[in-house]
Amino acid sequence: MSKSAVLRGLLLLPFLFAPALADEASWMMPVQSGDFSPFKHQKGGTPGGIEVDLARAIAAKVGAPLSFKTLDVAEGRRSFLTGNVTVDCCLAKIWFPGPENDAVQVFSAPIYRLMEIWFFPPKKSFPIQSTKDLKDKRVAAIRGFTYPGQDDFGTRIDGGDVESVLKLILDGKADVAVLERHAAKYVIDRKNLKVEFGPPYYDVQAGLRLHRSLAAWLPKVNKAIAEMKDEGIVEAIIQANMK
Repeated sequence: MSKSAVLRGLLLLPFLFAPALADEASWMMPVQSGDFSPFKHQKGGTPGGIEVDLARAIAAKVGAPLSFKTLDVAEGRRSFLTGNVTVDCCLAKIWFPGPENDAVQVFSAPIYRLMEIWFFPPKKSFPIQSTKDLKDKRVAAIRGFTYPGQDDFGTRIDGGDVESVLKLILDGKADVAVLERHAAKYVIDRKNLKVEFGPPYYDVQAGLRLHRSLAAWLPKVNKAIAEMKDEGIVEAIIQANMK
């Protein structure tokens, strides 16, 4: 059987399992209404993207009932604290500091590596050794996201999605933008945007974020992630969503 056929089967399995496992602790994942391709989107009203497809594949392997709820980034994070959202992909613990988050979250083994990088308007780049170089700069970022050292940003200007963040620097409303490399390249290539790539900001190994009420799933989740890596499913999902 081809790798693409295996992938299609895995993405369908959660829907087949859900009725039989209704008495199990449910997995509820937030998906924004905006287009956050290649990571999350609701094209045609159906959730999709790298993070959604990875969560579906993991849920299929462990037999978890997975459903989705439309929430913006900030609402999704608040809902996780209350337990109304119980799973999200693919995230890093560094983005959720403090005892409030530690009390309600557990993280899986890493699934893949995310890299945040700086972007500039054409021919307007400047050196960035650390966030302390941004104390007099306007920094464009995605609304609701948390960044290491963000207290050093002179002024933070938020956009609702990747394209709007890039347009903030192209329209002269911000001096520099911070975006994940895959997300930015996806939009830049499709919209033919003329921006200048800067140096890396930081990179993290991202995993599945589970509400502590689902901690019993963690051994099965980690086993599923290891199998998906070995089988090439993780990379297949990433590449399929970058097309």
